[in-house]
Amino acid sequence: MTRPRRGRQVFAEINITPLTDVCLVLLVIFMVTATVLTQTGGLEVAAPKASAAEQLPAKSVEFMVMKDGTIYLDSQSVTKSQLTEALRTKLSQTSAKTVVIKADADVPYHHVVAVMDAASALGAEITLAAELQQALQRQQQRGQ
Repeated sequence: MTRPRRGRQVFAEINITPLTDVCLVLLVIFMVTATVLTQTGGLEVAAPKASAAEQLPAKSVEFMVMKDGTIYLDSQSVTKSQLTEALRTKLSQTSAKTVVIKADADVPYHHVVAVMDAASALGAEITLAAELQQALQRQQQRGQ
């Protein structure tokens, strides 16, 4: 075993700068990931426009109906045959009794009716989502 030379002191400090850098990078990654996860799963629909609309209820179960007829229950894809059972399970897990249907403006009507039928069979209150025309006009003005 070698001994330190008499003129030198042993360096016994830990440099925490690299540790701090790694922690800050991880913090940024988690913040970005959390933001993405709290959105609607990356699914977006072009909702129909309405001149009068109300705020959506805070506690609700959300269905999204895409142009191609794909149905999502809270960001999870479900088939029409699974619709009623999936909704029954979701309603039993939450205190929400309101079902919000966000359908694309160009979606065939029978896809929306299938979701409405499943919700009404379970006694849920049905709300159809729409974009307020005034908000759309403001967005268009900002874009120009």
